[in-house]
Amino acid sequence: MASVAVLAIGALLIPSADASSKGDALKQKQKAAQGQVKQAQQDLDGQSKQLTAAQAALSAAEQQLRTAKAHLATVTAQLAAAEKVERALQTQLAEAKATLAQAQSAVAAGQQDVATQKAAAQNAVLQSVGQGDPSMQEMQSLLDGQSLEALTSQETYGMAVSDMQTNAYQQLQSAQVLLPVHAQDLKTAAAAVAASEKAAAAKVAQIQALHQQAVAAKRSVQSLVATRRSDERTAAAAKASDQRKLNAAKSQEQKIEQQILAAAEKDPNRVVPMKGLFYPPVLDTYITSPFGWRIHPIYGYRDFHDGDDLHAPCGTAEHAAQAGTVAQEYYSDVWGNRLFLNMGKFDGHTWVGIYNHIEQYKVHTGAHVSKGETMALAGTTGWSTACHLHFTLMRDGVAVNPADYIRFG
Repeated sequence: MASVAVLAIGALLIPSADASSKGDALKQKQKAAQGQVKQAQQDLDGQSKQLTAAQAALSAAEQQLRTAKAHLATVTAQLAAAEKVERALQTQLAEAKATLAQAQSAVAAGQQDVATQKAAAQNAVLQSVGQGDPSMQEMQSLLDGQSLEALTSQETYGMAVSDMQTNAYQQLQSAQVLLPVHAQDLKTAAAAVAASEKAAAAKVAQIQALHQQAVAAKRSVQSLVATRRSDERTAAAAKASDQRKLNAAKSQEQKIEQQILAAAEKDPNRVVPMKGLFYPPVLDTYITSPFGWRIHPIYGYRDFHDGDDLHAPCGTAEHAAQAGTVAQEYYSDVWGNRLFLNMGKFDGHTWVGIYNHIEQYKVHTGAHVSKGETMALAGTTGWSTACHLHFTLMRDGVAVNPADYIRFG
């Protein structure tokens, strides 16, 4: 019986463990998804739409300027390289033209040589015809029965005439063979000149196009520099305007805080269980931008965030963190529609909850609310880029981290 009971209990525990494991995995996935949303919603408040637009325009102008400068550098480098190649092509063209001139001279000289050798050959033939064939003359000398000395003289003369004719023919043949070679050299040199001229002309056209691109790129850089300066002035003016508005808003907030603190001094200290000290101002939420010093996710400057930005789609109910009285409601350029909840004195401190960027009020100044009661609906009024709740918790007039006192999610 005991063994059966142990087996039964084990069978029940195993699925339970699997279910717990699956539940943990789902929670991990949920946290991962929330983390992605947090990254996407970092820039929720902290500056006006005018400053946001001005800084976005400035960032765009700076990016365009960097791109334009890079393009100008590339085109300038290409232009320098093309000009270097063009100089080399001009040198090559000059050499080709010199070779062409030499080939032309060689052809002309060859033509002259052929003409000269033709004339020499013609003279040799005419001389042979006028004086008769040397071999026949030699035979005639034998027939004439001249002396041996005369016969020897006639033979020598005949051989000389014959050699003269042979040399003339050979020189003519050589001149005629060389002439086509010179002509081919001339053709090759002419083709080389034509190719060099074509390449040089193409490179000149490329240089002209690159020069035009360089001029256009330089003008673009100059224009973007002027645009960036203008955007810088616009952004600086918007930032200065934001700072003035922020200072005025903080001054007004301090006055309200002082009034609440003064009124709280008259209230008796309440006793509130620490476990249930505050009710979440938004249910089923998470922090998108936490309390404390932060680096702006887009523009990079460092500022102090005096509350927690809580995920809250438009129209989400916003609850009283503790029972208290609505001390003030008003509109601010910076924080939009605001609500100050005076939660009185307990735990030895005076507590105030501030709700910002409200879309709609459900209670108004002077109203007494209970813990967890809906006081407003979340919105994106004031310096805000998306619906959310910027919740500030004040203890004795000083902002503290709400996450230290409230469990979100």
